Amino acid sequence: MIIAAVGDIHSPRFLPLFLKALSEVSVKPDLFILLGDIVEKNNIEALTPVYKAVKERFEGVPLLGVFGNEEFRGFEKEYLVKYPGITWLNDELRVVGLDGLEVCVVGTRGALDKPTPWQERNIPGIRDYYMSLPERINGLLKECRRVKAHLTILASHYGVTYSNLRGEKPSVYPYLASEKMSEVIKPELVDLVLHAHAHNAVLEYTMVNNVPVYNASLPGRGRILVIDVKHRRSVLHWLSKPR
Repeated sequence: MIIAAVGDIHSPRFLPLFLKALSEVSVKPDLFILLGDIVEKNNIEALTPVYKAVKERFEGVPLLGVFGNEEFRGFEKEYLVKYPGITWLNDELRVVGLDGLEVCVVGTRGALDKPTPWQERNIPGIRDYYMSLPERINGLLKECRRVKAHLTILASHYGVTYSNLRGEKPSVYPYLASEKMSEVIKPELVDLVLHAHAHNAVLEYTMVNNVPVYNASLPGRGRILVIDVKHRRSVLHWLSKPR
């Protein structure tokens, strides 16, 4: 099983880099995941070239997406209506059948340890939302196990640990990730975690409680992350490399 993932395209800002990176993926993935901040400043139309490029390059491949902070809250329905070919996950899960296996994907914007000053001023209740989200995500991951999915993926825009933020200023770590979210990353609940948002973080992946966590931020990686998943029940081998 091959999973492709990328976030922080900020179209049109990094669109040329994205199109180049897309052309360099030499294998057809079984699943393609967009990890938020796909557009810049809620420019809904700017998602069109990203959407068309993925659909043309990988016809028939399921395309999942989560929202980032640049896809503004309150506009989710507009994205759903304009881009129905993307399965949008907004604090929810979807089970996808891939090559005889059922993959359960939990998708979310994610949480931050500290809301940004702008969020504090403009999004009522955002601090409480960030505090309560890990428990909600924990419940969704448990639901994936209840449906006996062969593979469970957590896809978040925001980071889920500080351990892979090296390269960013430590003073901004609380605005990039949630350490509390790392508490729900357990091998009995989730097999793979993907996130974006940390543009300058130099580590591609880290292990949290023996679960691989990948930062698929386009500015940081300079490419689309391609992950080979070789699955044998309860035994996973992960390999990420340029394609």
